[in-house]
Amino acid sequence: MKTVVFLDLDGTFWEWGVVPPSAVDAIARAQANGHKVLTNTGRTRGETRDLSAYHLDGRCYGAGSEVILDGRHVVDERLGVQTAHLLESYLRGIDIAYLAEGSERCYKAIYKPEEVARVEEALAFARAQGDPFLDCPDVSEMSEADYEQIYKYSVFSLQDTTPDTCPNLPEGFVFTPLGPAGEITRAGITKATAMEAVREALGGAGQWRTMALGDSNNDVPMLRAADVGVCMGNGNDAARAAADWVTTAIDEDGLARAFEHFGLI
Repeated sequence: MKTVVFLDLDGTFWEWGVVPPSAVDAIARAQANGHKVLTNTGRTRGETRDLSAYHLDGRCYGAGSEVILDGRHVVDERLGVQTAHLLESYLRGIDIAYLAEGSERCYKAIYKPEEVARVEEALAFARAQGDPFLDCPDVSEMSEADYEQIYKYSVFSLQDTTPDTCPNLPEGFVFTPLGPAGEITRAGITKATAMEAVREALGGAGQWRTMALGDSNNDVPMLRAADVGVCMGNGNDAARAAADWVTTAIDEDGLARAFEHFGLI
């Protein structure tokens, strides 16, 4: 049985945009052997650099809310203008910095001076790496058309986020802490549901084995749901606990070693 592989981006496929050559080679070799390889990231398309150079079979964005397979949408779960406004009202009410994440553009809301300084520092580093993350205009510049292309929201804190960072979320949404950041997504839509949508589009469980590689909290659903879940050697405790196997770190050829261990190459 052939395998369809799902790769988290940050900390799994690349580190600040640098993809290990061994990973590029392993992906090409796995595809030549008849397997399919897709990315599966919490980032939306609007905050992800161009992936066309890697000749992937598909891309899953926004923690499962937008899924593109062989050039066509399999999942397209935008929030909608009314829901996006509802979430922004909630975020302003708890007084936290946030990012509205869309397929084409993202918009940030950073109000406190100490947060502005921290975000500008992160921006300078990201720009030096060619990373579009946070390099976006203020939410005050958003039009209704901009709200139509929003898939999810992220928040930012001067301390590590916890489940209590976003209390009493509007019904139908969940919060996932990710260190000093965290993401708000629709309940029931995860990297795992993206994975299953792709497998169904390819012919179902009898046709394809699923394999997921990740390193962080928002990878846990797909690591648990995959037929084979692999945590990177640099992964956190939650990802390690959810995985079937732990490979080496991203800069120690972790992706290629996993592909070799499970017979894809």
